[in-house]
Amino acid sequence: MEYARRNGKPVMLDFTGYGCVNCRKMELAVWTDPTVSNLIQNDYVLITLYVDNKTKLPEPIKVTENGTERTLRTLGDRWSYLQRVKFGANAQPFYVLIDNEGKPLNKSYAYDEDISKYVDFLRTGLDNYRKK
Repeated sequence: MEYARRNGKPVMLDFTGYGCVNCRKMELAVWTDPTVSNLIQNDYVLITLYVDNKTKLPEPIKVTENGTERTLRTLGDRWSYLQRVKFGANAQPFYVLIDNEGKPLNKSYAYDEDISKYVDFLRTGLDNYRKK
């Protein structure tokens, strides 16, 4: 986030998984499009969060979700919790465009291989970022 702030760019959060077949489909069918690739590489700071990352956290984190106490033990637990609690979704792929304060710039985007819709998603987020 600090890198994005210093460089005056919005952030694209990519909630994905190592075992996510639809995530790989999006990367192959949509992210390889020259317009999409250019927008992601040049206009956004991409942060990819693997919700199935088994790397242990240095210390477990206790959280309360829907009235139930849970313990987050892995990076994947942490990213999955963030996606559910902050963005209200629990499926991947899931894309969120945010400003440097973490506020959404557009509606989120889930699995849809329509390149023109994805380009519109990215451009709308960029336009909203520039208006701030």
